[in-house]
Amino acid sequence: MSHGKSQFATWRCPDCSKPNNTSAYPKNRNDEIVKELSMYCNGKKCRAHTMHKSKDTKKGN
Repeated sequence: MSHGKSQFATWRCPDCSKPNNTSAYPKNRNDEIVKELSMYCNGKKCRAHTMHKSKDTKKGN
């Protein structure tokens, strides 16, 4: 886990809106933050690689 001031983001599938993964990144690096990422979604509807979008969350929820 990262130490210090971190922002947490939850990766959600746009098709089934299922949260798949949580990641942390430093707050002072806004220029390097990835907003979309191709990930595997194992929801009942998808079960394929789709472009997931990140949403900032509190402590990984």
